[in-house]
Amino acid sequence: SFSSMVLGVLGVGYSLPRYIIGREEEIMFGLFGDKSEKEIKQLNKDAQVIIDHARQTFRAELVRDIALQSGEHLGRARKVFEPNPIGLKRAIDDYKRLHQEARRQRQDVLLSAFTLVLIYLRSEQQGEPCQPARDIIDDFIAEWAHTE
Repeated sequence: SFSSMVLGVLGVGYSLPRYIIGREEEIMFGLFGDKSEKEIKQLNKDAQVIIDHARQTFRAELVRDIALQSGEHLGRARKVFEPNPIGLKRAIDDYKRLHQEARRQRQDVLLSAFTLVLIYLRSEQQGEPCQPARDIIDDFIAEWAHTE
């Protein structure tokens, strides 16, 4: 499955980042914008890791689909959710649910796209220190935008 492939690529003992796995304390602190250095580094690193993994694993048209779906869903999140901390938290909760659903149904393209959307939204929560993660994802989406 894609999940085990990701874990395989990332190495044994790599646990999925906190923003993918819902935890009570994470939800509580996430609302207040946990500025932890560790999460900032993780988000900035994971954006590139997920994109590199997609490029190495999938055919070009599937990589394109991941980019287009990511862009489409970030657009949806901006339209549907208020641009404030509570709206951002709701968007993250919504995409965690969609992410779990994609994993259950083994929809690898959507799983990758929703992972990038979650990284993007969480990096928005963290603000300026996570701009690199957003830039990496924006560049990835822009790279394929002309192919729509």
